[in-house]
Amino acid sequence: MILKQSLLKFLKIGAIPLLLTTVALRQIALVHFAGLSPWHGGGFGMFASIDRDERRVVTTQLVDCAQTWDFVLPKIMADSPGVIRDETYTHVSTFPTEFELRRLGQGLLSGETENPIAELYGTNRDKSCDSELRLQSWRLVYDGDSIAYEPIAEPVEVQP
Repeated sequence: MILKQSLLKFLKIGAIPLLLTTVALRQIALVHFAGLSPWHGGGFGMFASIDRDERRVVTTQLVDCAQTWDFVLPKIMADSPGVIRDETYTHVSTFPTEFELRRLGQGLLSGETENPIAELYGTNRDKSCDSELRLQSWRLVYDGDSIAYEPIAEPVEVQP
């Protein structure tokens, strides 16, 4: 009976604060160590950050033996609607894991949709050369003196 009462008392007084603390610490850890936007995963810190979804950028760089082409995905999406779904881009820029960046890169190189990167890759590729597509996610940071973009993680390289 005493054990039941103490368990009930813990559930009433301690369980909810413990759960909320766990959610908050998880979100803070994901923001600092996994690149999650502070506006997601619980939203703690969203009012103290300029790192929002629409300010994040995923850049791509197509490297061939003869040449390197740089692309910014929001520009490609504006120039060629339907290449990447808005939801896909938002998901990748909000939580840019290596797996998601690699999957996006493979989709860009596949040529399944009308795609400027796949077209450029297909027409200008030297068949004897190993080419790759590098994707990197960037976030906007304010350090007190200036506002600039910084990479969230190392570039992800995708082979066709």
